[in-house]
Amino acid sequence: MTFLQASVPTVFLYILCWPVLRDSIHRLWFLSLPHETLNYVDQRYADHPISSAVHLLPGLVFFLIGPLQFHARLRRYRRLHRVLGYVFVVAGLFSSVGVMHMVLVFPALGGFLTQVVTYVLCLGMSGMMILAVLKIRQRDMQTHQRLMRLAFAIGMSVSTARYFIHAADTVFGVPFEQSFSVASALGVIVNLAVATTYEVFRSKGKIGWNILGRGRKGKS
Repeated sequence: MTFLQASVPTVFLYILCWPVLRDSIHRLWFLSLPHETLNYVDQRYADHPISSAVHLLPGLVFFLIGPLQFHARLRRYRRLHRVLGYVFVVAGLFSSVGVMHMVLVFPALGGFLTQVVTYVLCLGMSGMMILAVLKIRQRDMQTHQRLMRLAFAIGMSVSTARYFIHAADTVFGVPFEQSFSVASALGVIVNLAVATTYEVFRSKGKIGWNILGRGRKGKS
C-alpha cells in the first residue's frame, strides 16, 4: 500500500471530523471575547468558560490526532504512534470528563435523557480506550485496534450529528435546539452501525475480542 493510498481513509476521517474541529475552534475563540446579548446556546458557553475550555481543548486534540492514528503507513513509526496514542487517550478522557460536567451545569438540550446518554457514551468510550491501552501492553494488537476504532467511532458521533443538524436546518428549516437530540441519536446509531459492519467485514463474521483472555502478539 502506497502512502497516498493509506492516506485516503485518514483524509475521509478528517472530512467527517471537520464540523466539530471548526466548531471547537470557533467556540474557543468565542470564549476569549467579551460578550453582551447572546442567544440561548451561546450564553451557556459564556456563563461557564472554564468548563467549556476543559471540554473543547482536549476535544480539539482528540479530533486532530485521531485520524492520524488510523493511517497504516504512519503506524510504522511505532514510537510516534505510541506517543500520539497516549496523548489521544488522555485528551479523550479529559474531554469526556468535561462534557459530563457540562451537561450537568449547562441547561442540557434534551434534559435528563441527554444527560444519561452522554454519561453512557462517555464512560463507554473512556472504558474502551483504557482497555485498548491495556491490550496493547499485553501485545494484543487486534483487540487494541478494534477497541480504538470503536471508541473513536463513538467520539466522532458528535461530528456526524452536526451533519444531521445542518441538514435539518437547510432542508427542513428546523433550528439547532429542536434537531439536537434527534441528530445526536442518529450520529451515534450511524457511527456504531458503520463501525460494527466494518469489524464484521474485516473478521468475516468472526469477531474475537479477547477482552478477558491473555495477551497475544499481533501484527501492526
